[in-house]
Formats: sequence, structure tokens, C-alpha cells
Amino acid sequence: MRTSDGGARHLGELALFLSVHRGGGPGILWPDHDHPGCRANATEADLALLRTELSAVLGAAVRVSPGAPDAPRQVRGAPVPARTLVRQVSGGGWTLAPGTEGIRAEPFHCRLRAGELLYVPPGRAWTAELSASARYLLMRIEPAA
Repeated sequence: MRTSDGGARHLGELALFLSVHRGGGPGILWPDHDHPGCRANATEADLALLRTELSAVLGAAVRVSPGAPDAPRQVRGAPVPARTLVRQVSGGGWTLAPGTEGIRAEPFHCRLRAGELLYVPPGRAWTAELSASARYLLMRIEPAA
């Protein structure tokens, strides 16, 4: 199974966005296209397709995991060596811990709208303040072996 042309264009947008943010600070993307795996009603098959196709486009191992619908209002992520994309499906504010990239070593705060993506550089811890109806996806792009 292969995604639609819009899904393929979405993957291209993600690849370009990640190429710009390789090793840099945080960033936000509002994509022009969507992939079935990024929608609120995404199935396990949609998520598997997103993981497979994004891995092929990036030439890297990608793990995709949805945020639990019954998660607490505040969720924390520990620093990991992977580059991470957060795809907001509905309502949430995000804070990235201070980084080490140059002079911008202060926390990064943002509120993501549905459809926006947040780039979390490797090694940055994060905290999410979520509404009761918030949904999100974490896409971790593993470092090359």
C-alpha cells in the first residue's frame, strides 16, 4: 500500500524541513499537505505506513508513537539522541529544555495548532501541557549507526 500524492508531498516537506534543522535548534512547520498517519482518525495501518514511508524517504530508522489519549495533563520526555518531530493532532503547549546550540540556550516555548509539527533537536528534554482532548504523534528519527 502506498499513500496518496498528498501524503507523498507531506513526506517530502518533512524531509526538507529536517534537512534544514539537522543539528540546529528547534523549529515549527505548518505543512501544506497531510499524510494519513498524521490524522486524528489514523489507524495502526496508517501509522505503520507513515513509519515505513518516512524511513524510506529519510534513509533512517523512524519510530512513530501516538500520545496516549488518557495521558495526564502534563507529559515529559527525557533527552534522547534521536531527532524528534511532534505532530500536534489537537491542543497542546510545548516547552523544550535549554539546549546547547550556541547563544540560544534558553527554554523554547510554543503552542502548536492542529497540523503543526515541532522539531525537537537531539538531547533536548521536553514538557507538554495538554488539554483534555489533546492528541499528538512522536516521530523519532534514530541516529545513523
